[in-house]
Amino acid sequence: MSSNLRSRILEAVDIRRETVEIPEWGTAVEVRGLTGTQRAKLMKTGFDAKGAADFEKLYPELIISSTFDPATGEAVFSEADRDALNGKSGAALERIAQAAMRLSGLTPDAAEQAEKNSEPTPSAASTSS
Repeated sequence: MSSNLRSRILEAVDIRRETVEIPEWGTAVEVRGLTGTQRAKLMKTGFDAKGAADFEKLYPELIISSTFDPATGEAVFSEADRDALNGKSGAALERIAQAAMRLSGLTPDAAEQAEKNSEPTPSAASTSS
């Protein structure tokens, strides 16, 4: 890989973000997509060995990792807030979680959409005449 391309990729600001209104809390938060490390931790923590989601672990992990103060850019929650978050409005948590999953490519249709957008590699192309 050329060093120019490598530099462009590594220097790209590629974490998507959006402001999400949370009427239950009377405020808005900035929701950011997950980094690769955060996504891996989420997948390890939030799913059991059979791949089933454990929402009691998944949503707090997702919200802790993706929720920021839009005014300061600082993380709103920490690991110490896990239990307290599980006691908050399910609608508010769902709103943040859905935004975070969409921004992180974790929606059910993300894999299907990625497949549609990718082109076959030369080795995958048919060589028959």
